Amino acid sequence: MAFESDQTADASVHETAPASPASWIRHLGAAAALLMVVPWLVAGIYKLTIVSEFQLMLTQILVPVSLSLVGAVLVIMGDLTAGVLLLVPSWRRLGGIFSSLLLVIFMGYFAFNYETLRGADCSCFPWVERAVGPEFFWSDGVMLVLSIAAAWLAPPLKKIRAAGLTVAGITAVTLAALAVDKLGPRPLIEAPAVVTVGDQEFSLREGKVFVYFFNPMCLHCLDAGIALAQHTWQAPFVGVPTEEKDLAIGFIEDTGLKDVRLTMDLDVLKEAFPFKDPPYAVAIEDGRLREPFPFFEEPELGEKLRELGFVE
Repeated sequence: MAFESDQTADASVHETAPASPASWIRHLGAAAALLMVVPWLVAGIYKLTIVSEFQLMLTQILVPVSLSLVGAVLVIMGDLTAGVLLLVPSWRRLGGIFSSLLLVIFMGYFAFNYETLRGADCSCFPWVERAVGPEFFWSDGVMLVLSIAAAWLAPPLKKIRAAGLTVAGITAVTLAALAVDKLGPRPLIEAPAVVTVGDQEFSLREGKVFVYFFNPMCLHCLDAGIALAQHTWQAPFVGVPTEEKDLAIGFIEDTGLKDVRLTMDLDVLKEAFPFKDPPYAVAIEDGRLREPFPFFEEPELGEKLRELGFVE
């Protein structure tokens, strides 16, 4: 009976004994990993649905237009890959290392361009002013600590081949989204019948018309206007100030653009051709959208305008 009593006591001790230190370490690593899974996957999935818009956002943080599409694809793939690798325990160590590397790259890029991004050069993009600041580095610093903890406390790496196949699948999904975004059918967009230029109506449904949206206080808009002024136009050029409308005439003079028809009908035009931030332009032919212009980098700008027959 005494022996049975001792066994019962031992079992009770084992049942109530606290978890081993190794168990707490595993739980802590898993918690750090899961805290990082959510922002990576949410960011990656969201960007996957707005590939072109995200590409434009990269140019607004000084990524060259020529590299913006590749950059957008790589960032989306990176976000999704980090999230998926951190989610699966067998791949968590690799996911933590990859997540840490991504964060170091992002923080390094913004640190290198911090003064420019916080200065007048990008002040016309509200999201950049909101996103780039000391709080960016604090938040990413916390995420970096979590990523390092997830990698350090993760179980040994297993099933590497399966992880490679998963990354290949993420690549395929990203490229498919890119193809749909860039090559999918465009909706038929019609321009308003007329806009007011001065005190007269001007038709947007007769032949070719180029409409340029600009903020007179935006240096990016000024650079885009100067680029547009280098061409000999074969289509009427309509200018639409988005803010500070009393400065529009001076802005047009500064760009060197000639024969610009200024209209203040921003609301009706933006309803037909929605966009977030200028500079932005649309090429219209017979009242229908032929081509949007979110970028104004040469020689691509001139090549597309000549292809459409808007400039000589």
